[in-house]
Amino acid sequence: MTSAQRVNIAPVNRRALRKYGEFWRALQLVGNALGEAEKLAAKAGQNEPARGSGNWAVPTADELRRAAKKAGQSLHVMSGSARKWEAELISREWRR
Repeated sequence: MTSAQRVNIAPVNRRALRKYGEFWRALQLVGNALGEAEKLAAKAGQNEPARGSGNWAVPTADELRRAAKKAGQSLHVMSGSARKWEAELISREWRR
């Protein structure tokens, strides 16, 4: 029996499961932050500031809404992929 065959798989699986859980929680935190950003973007149009002053360029409310929507769509795709590949992600060792 080789040393590779004697390796205890349980600690590796627990580590992979923990890492996947951390990854999933991070996705949820980003989703929460995007929800807050969308709320702020909705309020941004109410007090429309000057477009730019000096060297500063301020995005319009519409640009903020589009950016928040695009980020939300990207997060949705990523979380869908994470669900689709959940078993694969858990079964493999996560590299740093």
